Amino acid sequence: MIRFFVVLLTTALMSTQAYALHLTDRQVVLGGTIDVSNAQKTSSKLLSMDAGAEAPIFLLVSSTRGTAQGVMLLADTVRALKSPVVAVVQTEVHGAGAALAVMTDRLVMYRSSGLVFTELPYEGVKKIKPPKADSKEKPKELTAKEKLLQTVRKSYLEQFWSRVASRLKIKAGKLSKKLASGGFHWTAKQTLKKKVAHSVVEKLMYTKLPE
Repeated sequence: MIRFFVVLLTTALMSTQAYALHLTDRQVVLGGTIDVSNAQKTSSKLLSMDAGAEAPIFLLVSSTRGTAQGVMLLADTVRALKSPVVAVVQTEVHGAGAALAVMTDRLVMYRSSGLVFTELPYEGVKKIKPPKADSKEKPKELTAKEKLLQTVRKSYLEQFWSRVASRLKIKAGKLSKKLASGGFHWTAKQTLKKKVAHSVVEKLMYTKLPE
């Protein structure tokens, strides 16, 4: 009986025609910074919920800061779960929050929310900035270790943004150019029109799942 109820609720929740968001008590709030440390804590919560049932888990996203590794850790966790993960974007989310939102199983957005895509830092290794064109300063000579870490950083971020680009349904090269020029912003309506978001929330409902 419980399994039938969960299947029925899942079907209703995942309908692309539904504008009413049927929340349940299977919620994880994700605000603040999505770095590796916080991503590990959130990942643990997701795994715990996934072990209890296979009904959708709602990830309530309001984060505007974070790192590529933090986002990827959570994205890989989402891919590994049995339960579908529905990202609910509640406000304007920048950088890490926007990237993670599009890498869940389903994306729904509040009407006033939006996605702001900007470059993300690689945790632990800073980007080496070249000297200004009019500067007489010589470029810093990197050690062998620094060269290795910069190579790893570049490779990781290329893979990361390639995954984001596939979710945004644009080419990785085009995304790279947009980020290099400062980034870009999609409103909830634009995200829905581009078929990246599945619905814009018009009504909120709450159902307590049976234990």
